[in-house]
Amino acid sequence: MTTVVLVGEMVRAVRHRNEPRALSRLAGTFEGYVSSLLLNGAGLGVLGTMAVEDDLTGVLTVLLTGWCMTNIDVSGVVFVMVAQSRIRWPAVWAEPDFVEQHASKYGRPPETIEEYRAQQLQE
Repeated sequence: MTTVVLVGEMVRAVRHRNEPRALSRLAGTFEGYVSSLLLNGAGLGVLGTMAVEDDLTGVLTVLLTGWCMTNIDVSGVVFVMVAQSRIRWPAVWAEPDFVEQHASKYGRPPETIEEYRAQQLQE
């Protein structure tokens, strides 16, 4: 996972931690940040095992560990900011969740009442 390229999104999440609408527009999905957190944590465990068994050189171990830790830091901060916002303002998060669930996909026109309402909320 290359969550490191999303450092700007992490900074934006910290700046707008009290603005659920801004947090709902972050690049990437909440599930993506969670999966990055889990996969890089597992990767760090694998690196630790490989380092103990002397399968990696010292420089490579340091580089890969730094990469995994940076990914964990970025995805962890975004995870905490979004989770905290969702807990504090569930009513505000209901609107972006509704839009995400009911918005028309692939550029087709809305067909149901929910899709029309989601389109209106997007604008």
